[in-house]
Amino acid sequence: MVQHMGAHADDDLLQTWISGWSACRGYEPQRDGRSTSVLLTDEEGRTEHFLFEPPTERFRELAAETQQDPQRVLTVVTNRMQDLIDEAEALGLRVTDRQQSLMKVDMHGQDVEDPRPPGDEFTLSRDKDGCCRRVTVHAGDAVAARGSVSVVGEHAVYDRIVTEEDFRRRGLGSFLMRALTAGVLEDDVTAGLLMASADGRALYEYLGWQHVADVFVVRG
Repeated sequence: MVQHMGAHADDDLLQTWISGWSACRGYEPQRDGRSTSVLLTDEEGRTEHFLFEPPTERFRELAAETQQDPQRVLTVVTNRMQDLIDEAEALGLRVTDRQQSLMKVDMHGQDVEDPRPPGDEFTLSRDKDGCCRRVTVHAGDAVAARGSVSVVGEHAVYDRIVTEEDFRRRGLGSFLMRALTAGVLEDDVTAGLLMASADGRALYEYLGWQHVADVFVVRG
């Protein structure tokens, strides 16, 4: 996949994302020299292992271990996705998601002012837990959208940017991202980082985010 404007990924960037993602979800990453593993305490004890641009033999080794454990997920961040997917399929693993994207944005020039809600019925609330900030948008008593962002060094790591189905296509995704950004810029962050689904990528690109690596997920 073609890189844009010098944007690139490396293992340090992935580790930064893992740290921020884990901070907002209450996870504790573990590194063993081969991968970074995270016990997903809110998903019935499933463990997710992360690899960045692994050598083929390393990928085969971790993939084989994934195949033997139904509670294990292997998530790979790479710019040679098809080659590694071919390896996974040759081993009999299921590729359950091949459309995620690690994305990054330059925070310089981002709006520091709280954005205006896209309708009078929407209200915004904020809370903070350690390095994690959460924003919730309500429509009356209903939650319309929500998201979180954590600070890891000079990076703002965004997570769980969700607009509820009844409130989609009303500008809440952009509003939520701008509200999260306005709240985190006081920490002098220089770059934003997130893992986007296929559905979310168009929104983030509209807001100036750049793709830096493909992401795919395999299970046994």
